[in-house]
Amino acid sequence: MSASPVAAALRLRVACAWAVAIAFAAGAVTLAQVAWERLPHARPLEELAYYPSGQHLRPATLGHAESAADLAWLRAVQYYGEHRERDNRYERMPHVFDMLTTLAPRFESAYVFGSFALAQEGRDFVGAETLMQKGLDANPTSADLAFQAGFLYYVKTGGRDLRHAAEYFERAARLPNPPPQAARFAAFSRQHAGDLRVAYALWKDVAEHSTNSYLRDMAERNLMEIREALARNHPEQAIRKLSTPEVRLGP
Repeated sequence: MSASPVAAALRLRVACAWAVAIAFAAGAVTLAQVAWERLPHARPLEELAYYPSGQHLRPATLGHAESAADLAWLRAVQYYGEHRERDNRYERMPHVFDMLTTLAPRFESAYVFGSFALAQEGRDFVGAETLMQKGLDANPTSADLAFQAGFLYYVKTGGRDLRHAAEYFERAARLPNPPPQAARFAAFSRQHAGDLRVAYALWKDVAEHSTNSYLRDMAERNLMEIREALARNHPEQAIRKLSTPEVRLGP
């Protein structure tokens, strides 16, 4: 039995549609191959780095800023990894992390990772300070972020900045749920920055309030050392020259 004219016309239209689809698919594959061979390969974050700022990007996310931040975070880590392996040049890193943290101002890991990458491997301490301060402004009650700011100064490339380190360690120790080592780092930083009387007060607090017996013993030893140095009028006896370690963010 022969097919009806309607059915025959339908089959013809389907066959034509498939033929067109196959032709377009073949053309797309060919075009992709040519583009891969002849055009520069895209670099991680390149499409994100051209946005003028996170403030300009936020309206384009249509209410999905957190999802856009997740993507930016993945690309930022990829960007860091590629440049660490290839050339250790991070020209776009400040812009990238500024944009990322504008999209997700509570994302503390981005401030920490970005700051240490800039300071330690990008050799851009000013950019690191700017990013970390942005994080502190956006998260003023974060003891962990305040402690990380102190540590940024504590391991500053080219020479520790112990006075700034101590300020942020002390700030961390005063905030709710501080890292347990914040008070100890604050006292240690003050002592070796030469602020012996402040260091003494901080060590005394550790000795009186720490629940860790090892830390209490450490505090007592430092208190004795400071007392003896001040009594002999030789404060340098309680101050040791500290070398600056280099922090690497990955293997």
